[in-house]
Amino acid sequence: MIKKRNVLKLLLFVILLTAMAFWANYLSGNEAFYKRALENSKEESYSGIVIEKYIDSSQHCTPMIKFTSNSSNAVINSFWDEVEVGDSIVKVKGQPNIYLYKNNQLKQVFDYNVYYQNLKARKSNINKK
Repeated sequence: MIKKRNVLKLLLFVILLTAMAFWANYLSGNEAFYKRALENSKEESYSGIVIEKYIDSSQHCTPMIKFTSNSSNAVINSFWDEVEVGDSIVKVKGQPNIYLYKNNQLKQVFDYNVYYQNLKARKSNINKK
């Protein structure tokens, strides 16, 4: 009976310790996650005139833009909000920027570096509270 109680206490301790480790990892800024996300964003390449904006419900309600070439790309919500049908978008592989043109004039540069830095800072501020 005493051995069962000790085993139960040890098991409970291990479960609690594991839960605390997961919680601590969740609360950390997880720098590697944001670095991977930034690198993935930099590797994207697309351009064209926007013919449609839509939310792809099959992809977790991801904001999408469709080009005259019939290709579609996911974009960040805040950038998607600024895009209108007829606008031109250029994303060059290896660069963290998306260029938005309206009436053949550059109107906005969306920078993934700034976007991910803001996400990290926001998560850091939430974790401090």
